[in-house]
Amino acid sequence: MKHFFLILIFTFFNISSLSALNSIATHAIIYDYETNEILYEKNAFEKTPPASTTKILTSYIVFDQIRKGNLQLNDKFRVSEKAYKKGGSSMFLETNTMVTVEDLLYGIIVQSGNDASIVVAENISGSERAFTDLMNEYATKIGMKNSNFVNSSGWPHPLHYSTMYDLAVLSKAIIRDFPDMYKIYSEKEFTYNNITQPNRNSLLELYEGTDGLKTGYVKDSGYGIVVSTLKKNRRIIIAVNGLESRKSRVIESERLLNWAFRNTKLETLFKKGEVVKKTDVWLGTKNQIDLIVGQDILTTLKSEQKDSIDAKIIYDKPIEAPILKNQEIGKIIIEIKDKDTLEFPLYAKDSIKKINPLFRIFSAIRYLIFGNINND
Repeated sequence: MKHFFLILIFTFFNISSLSALNSIATHAIIYDYETNEILYEKNAFEKTPPASTTKILTSYIVFDQIRKGNLQLNDKFRVSEKAYKKGGSSMFLETNTMVTVEDLLYGIIVQSGNDASIVVAENISGSERAFTDLMNEYATKIGMKNSNFVNSSGWPHPLHYSTMYDLAVLSKAIIRDFPDMYKIYSEKEFTYNNITQPNRNSLLELYEGTDGLKTGYVKDSGYGIVVSTLKKNRRIIIAVNGLESRKSRVIESERLLNWAFRNTKLETLFKKGEVVKKTDVWLGTKNQIDLIVGQDILTTLKSEQKDSIDAKIIYDKPIEAPILKNQEIGKIIIEIKDKDTLEFPLYAKDSIKKINPLFRIFSAIRYLIFGNINND
């Protein structure tokens, strides 16, 4: 069998030249939601205290328990003495009161209540310690690779850590898996027990398209935030930590978002079902077959990268009938400067049957003598 290569060149609009980016945060990542590409990172795989961004995972678990039917929003949980006495940011719960799951979610997400986080942990798993086992199980399933949780709120502890990459992956998961409940993250304030508190994520007000997620602060790691912003049907997630103040957290987050939206572009290289190549068929009732991609092929391009992309189509030639619709025929390999190689299978657009035996003999002799008459 002959191994066949076809090289295609794609040319795209060249975005304006890119200035070097260096975040003032000690840890940072810019993450493209659609492609999972890291557009920028600084110590993004290094362990750091996640502080209250921990509560993204706590809320993910509550969302999932609701989806599975184990909880309902109007279920009520009792407030323990431990939850009541917990310091830091608070929902201002009172001991032995009963609070709905819905109010607790708003307390966790909008008010960043440590008390609310402990209440859901104790009532779901029996104790906060047992709940952290569940947190670590969920973290592994979600794809968080270098995180460990020992409490539900993000309270400082040497064994409580995560990474900016893991927090970006978690954020994508909660947006993707719970689009309806995720909307709580865009609430700008919440009132409980006659106390109104604003959402600590001020980018909801200050940066167009921002709809989540969560701030955090502990003394050892400074100010941090995980942000998700949707503009013109493109979602960017950033996570930063190690900033000196609330103000610098806002300014740096805006700067990273501006950089991402202005200097990178989401490109659709091929749409699902698009014909990539028409090639010859041997011993079939049709002479040619269309090869298609089975999914949208997307990538992000930075402006310092070349405005051309090399795409190689590889398949064994000749392609012999019978061929089934959606049968995998070959693959397309896409190479872009300074990016990982992309590889996707190619499929037959239609089915093609074998020709009758006598004509097959004639076709085989013709192929052996003349080769493929229809040259690619």
